[in-house]
Amino acid sequence: MNREINKYLIVFFVVNFLSIFLFAGFCQNKVEGTNLIFGKTAEKEEPMVKEDTSLIESATYTLGKNDIIQIDVREQPEFSGQFVIGPDGNIQYRFVGDIRAEGLTKDELKEIITKQLERYIKIPEVSISIIAYKSKYVYVLGEVYRPNKYTLYGNYTTLREALIMAGLPTPNAALRRVYVIKPDVNKPVYRKADIYKLLYLGKLKDDLILTSGDLVVVPSTVPSEINRALTNLLSPISRSAAVEALVSEYGNR
Repeated sequence: MNREINKYLIVFFVVNFLSIFLFAGFCQNKVEGTNLIFGKTAEKEEPMVKEDTSLIESATYTLGKNDIIQIDVREQPEFSGQFVIGPDGNIQYRFVGDIRAEGLTKDELKEIITKQLERYIKIPEVSISIIAYKSKYVYVLGEVYRPNKYTLYGNYTTLREALIMAGLPTPNAALRRVYVIKPDVNKPVYRKADIYKLLYLGKLKDDLILTSGDLVVVPSTVPSEINRALTNLLSPISRSAAVEALVSEYGNR
């Protein structure tokens, strides 16, 4: 009888010890971000980040020179492919010839190509996507961390977004006298902005709309080259040469 009791006690303690051991291991794995499933350790799941291009590739985006587009015609590979919008604003579309693309949206170009293909295909099913945006850009120069030429992925951007792309102002930036310049030799447009209010006080009413070719010039609080360039830009006598100098410096980057 005593032997039977001892036997059951041993089994009882062993089972409880294993239960405690397994539970402790399960809790430890949970803390470390893993799950113990049938003796196997599952890797920690990372949140999936999917890039949303719906806003970038907007239906209202107007195509321009150097943009690259993909044209797909269902079950018609000879009519499908990638096309660069040339300096004349056209694409060279096989079997059809030159088609005007500059200034059109994807949907507008799709309608034109579909109509042209009806001469060759009974019911053409056409889709167009933008492979590379290369026709629209703005310049952000002066006291920012990354002064450069920046591509637009829409018909416009905002001053705030442009400054963010350029890495935000440096400590030497004259935040209250930033200029946005639409370079035009005959009649340039100058707009002055207080980006201190925009960036640090959240005054979004001071956020300006930028379109392709605009120059954002962030002056310095100390004497600098960008201040001299800005003086030339604002001068009717020297503005043409100043624009050309800035564009040549940053346009090919």
